[in-house]
Amino acid sequence: MATLSQSTPAYTITPTTNNWLATYNTFIEEADFNRVGWAATTIIVQGCILTPAFLLIMFMYGGGDWQLLTANLSFLLVLVPVLSAMSVKYILPAFAFSTLLHLALILMDIL
Repeated sequence: MATLSQSTPAYTITPTTNNWLATYNTFIEEADFNRVGWAATTIIVQGCILTPAFLLIMFMYGGGDWQLLTANLSFLLVLVPVLSAMSVKYILPAFAFSTLLHLALILMDIL
């Protein structure tokens, strides 16, 4: 005779991986819901804070033409994933790389 109820195990095992990659992947999956907000934030920070600060520092301390080209290309590195409606998975690493590049160029001009 068959049983009417299904037996369930007394416990379930959930893997607890607390490494940075699992945390980052979880954050990216949750942030993809607000992709437009993240894209707007990256463009605003890039276009209204980082690039004008870099241009001001570069013209005050005398940077080279290659620095202007590098800064413009790194700005495009952020702009292309935003305008092509890519996922936050691609926008945030491009923004992080561009931010590091801008800050490195600013420090190079100041020092």
